[in-house]
Amino acid sequence: MSNQSKTTKVGDASGRGSVAGYRVNFPARMRTYSEAEIEAVVNVMRNAEVQTQGNYMRQFEADFKAYSGANYAFAVDNATSALRLSAIMCRIGPGDEVIAPGYTFCASAIPFGTTGAKLVWADIDPETWVIDPKDIEKKITPRTKVLLVVHLLGMPVDMAAIMEIAEKHNLRVVEDCAQAPGASIHGRKVGSFGDFGCFSFHGAKNITTLGEGGMLTVKSAADAAITPGLRHNGVRPFTGERARYWVPAMSNVDIDLENTWPNNFSIGEAQCALGSELLKTLDQNNDILIAQANRLRTALSDIPEIKFAKIPDGYRHIFHQFVLHFDGSAFGKNRNDLLDFLTEEAGIRAIVQYHPLFRYPLFQKLGAAEQNCPTLDDWWDNSFSFPWWIGMPDETMDYLVDSVKAGIATLKAK
Repeated sequence: MSNQSKTTKVGDASGRGSVAGYRVNFPARMRTYSEAEIEAVVNVMRNAEVQTQGNYMRQFEADFKAYSGANYAFAVDNATSALRLSAIMCRIGPGDEVIAPGYTFCASAIPFGTTGAKLVWADIDPETWVIDPKDIEKKITPRTKVLLVVHLLGMPVDMAAIMEIAEKHNLRVVEDCAQAPGASIHGRKVGSFGDFGCFSFHGAKNITTLGEGGMLTVKSAADAAITPGLRHNGVRPFTGERARYWVPAMSNVDIDLENTWPNNFSIGEAQCALGSELLKTLDQNNDILIAQANRLRTALSDIPEIKFAKIPDGYRHIFHQFVLHFDGSAFGKNRNDLLDFLTEEAGIRAIVQYHPLFRYPLFQKLGAAEQNCPTLDDWWDNSFSFPWWIGMPDETMDYLVDSVKAGIATLKAK
């Protein structure tokens, strides 16, 4: 198939989904549902008294709290809502600064940008490819209020260093764990270190509650106390005894945070029942991803042009995606040359995840184009991701490895 015919048949904007003409596609979701997971949803459809804000939500929150080691957990409709709630509770606005990674999905930063605070982009660590605490500290000013760290692609950020910086400068810490449910540092799971942890159960994640869903973990009792109202329109029971249960009305609506309107970030009961069921196999599925990644990393370890992120001792990197960095500078080739071979000759639909945020028109037009992230600029231009899902066949992984080796050999020979 020609390059023109392939590039015109695109899936969604993420690059996922089946496209004709490829031997190995990038699937739209990481895994299929088990019969037990399907039955959990059907059971809610048949038996649940309410469809939202009910017992299944409370059970999912309790299950996630126990799994994550967080002090409090609140289920929401997606991770962007969790991030928005954390931004609201950080009490930031115009004149404040939020230090955020220059490389992440746009939804990490947008909720903080909407507050009117300035986004200050931090560089990536040259070895782990996630936000660099050393660069964060260089960019702290008297206006800095929040550190937004992202456990990108399943790799934990150095949270010991982050929390030391935050304590030193009296800063709030938000962990974006959207791509890292189950990742940990010396046995402690991400989302339990900072003031807030934000999780995604989107269809492309290792745990997905019918396409969307999320969780906000909270450290302090004070923040936890105001989260339910901010999540659900300020609704709460009237206090005290009532002679008639309907007087003055069934429920009250009040303010939780001064001068702050509440939202509706509620999640459905069926999604919550599914979430509780999915938690039972999350670690097992992460083990599968780790084993797949180890197989590929070992098989490509003798190719000097291919590099992988370094995984620090004691870090559980759960490989939301399998990312490679290609350096063909010795023979005048780059990432795009290798991807041309993989797509055109091998039929592999590898993808480039997303731009550094400061390169996008959205952030440029809204005043967040300024940046000093040389490591990211150099690294991103030659990185890409393999097709990736839980339970890849060995023959598919072998084909990916053989194709990369063949592609590099071909490029060297040109």
